[in-house]
Amino acid sequence: MIRLGFVRLSTLFVGTILLLAVAGCGGAGVPTAGVVRFEDGTPVTSGSIEFRRLSDKARFASRISPQGMFQPANQDGDIGLPAGAYEVVVVQIVLTEDLALHDHSHGNTVPRRYADYYTSGLKVDIAPNEVKRIEIVVPAEPVE
Repeated sequence: MIRLGFVRLSTLFVGTILLLAVAGCGGAGVPTAGVVRFEDGTPVTSGSIEFRRLSDKARFASRISPQGMFQPANQDGDIGLPAGAYEVVVVQIVLTEDLALHDHSHGNTVPRRYADYYTSGLKVDIAPNEVKRIEIVVPAEPVE
């Protein structure tokens, strides 16, 4: 009887620890990951992405993985994008002049207009307590 109670208590303790490890502490109740892709569905495979909150100009940035994934973080390194309206830029610096064509690994190139807040036109709104993955689509046609 005592052993059964200990097993249940141990199971509850381990389950709680696993839940905390999966959920994490920082970024609870905010999206902590996203994907950036072109309109045709192919991922942006290199560069960085930055979000600037309209209310206070706070910035959140991340490198973009070869699968188009990113994890926005503030200047302190805390991962997550708090609720608010954001302007978005996608920046790529592609240096290929010394590489043979078959050695280029940057994927499709993001047009330069998306690297500047004044011309990007990319925006995202994060609702309070939203945790779903952020999806940014780089349009084929300019955003007006």
